[in-house]
Amino acid sequence: RTVERILEDLAARHLLVYPFAGFFGRAANRPTQPQEQELYVRYTLARFGAYWNVLLNVSGPEPLLRTRPTMTRAEVNRLGTLIASLDVYSHPLSAHNRTGDDEFMGEPWPTYTILQGPKTVDLDRLGDTLLACHHPARPLYAQETLWSGNQHGHPDYSDTELRKNAYVIAMSAAALNFSDNGGPHIEDIGNSSSGFSGTLDPGDRRQWRHDIVTRVWDFFETIPFYSMHARQDLVSAGRCLAREGVRYLVYLPCGGAVDVAVQGGPYQATWINAQHTTDRRPATPAGHCRRWVAPADGDDWLLYLAR
Repeated sequence: RTVERILEDLAARHLLVYPFAGFFGRAANRPTQPQEQELYVRYTLARFGAYWNVLLNVSGPEPLLRTRPTMTRAEVNRLGTLIASLDVYSHPLSAHNRTGDDEFMGEPWPTYTILQGPKTVDLDRLGDTLLACHHPARPLYAQETLWSGNQHGHPDYSDTELRKNAYVIAMSAAALNFSDNGGPHIEDIGNSSSGFSGTLDPGDRRQWRHDIVTRVWDFFETIPFYSMHARQDLVSAGRCLAREGVRYLVYLPCGGAVDVAVQGGPYQATWINAQHTTDRRPATPAGHCRRWVAPADGDDWLLYLAR
C-alpha cells in the first residue's frame, strides 16, 4: 500500500518509475522455485500492472555480472518470457545489462534495452556504441551511462563534457537516466545510491550539474525529435537525426564543417549554439548546397534543416 501511494503520487506528476532491482533483485528475498516464481510474478503484476508509469525489469543490477552472477542467461530468458506472457498491460520489459553491449538483443521477450555505458568522454565511442546496441524496433534506455561522480568506472566529467555527452546520447536516440553522484564538492565521489550529490538529500545537490543536462533535454522538446531516426550515413561529421526529406538535425561537438546528404528541399537552415540554444543564426551552405560550416565563435553547434 505504501508503494501504491508512491506510484499514484508519481503518476499524478507524470513521472515514470524504473525498478532498478526488478522482479528478481540481486540482494532480494526472492523465490527460486519456478512455481513460486510464477505466483510471485502474477501477484506483483496484479498489484502494480494497472499503473501506466511503471517500466518492468526482470533483474538487476547485473544478473550476469562476470565476477558475481546471480542468474544464468537461460534463467533470465525464462523469467523474461514468463513475465511477458503474464503482463496483460504490455508494459515495457527488459533486463539490466552489465557494463558493455546489450546481451539480450537477439531475444524475443524484451521490448526495450537497458544499457550500462559506455562510461566515457570519447564522444565517437559513446555515440557509436549506443547505436550499435540500438535494436531497430526497441527504445534504448541509457541507464548507467552518464553518472557524474560515480565510483564505478565513470570519468570525472567536466561541465562541458556533461553537456556534450548529453547531446550525443540524445542524438543517438537514447533516453538518459542522468545522475550526479558526487558530493557537495567537485572532488567527492559517490556510489550508485547517492542519487543527488553524494547523498539522498536534495539539499546537497549540485544544481548546476542537473541544469546542464536539463537544458539539453529542453532543447529537444522544441523539435519533433521523436519522429526522427539516427542517420550517421547522411553526414560526414558529428551526429545526425533525420526524417529524410523533411528535417535534419546535426550536432557538431567542436564546430567545423559537415556535408549533409539531404533529399528534396528547399530547407530553412539554422545554426543553433549548443551552449545557449536561444542563440540562433541563419545558415547558408558553403561551397556547394550540401556543405555547411559552423560559426567560428562558440564551441559545439547544432545545424537544423527544416523543409
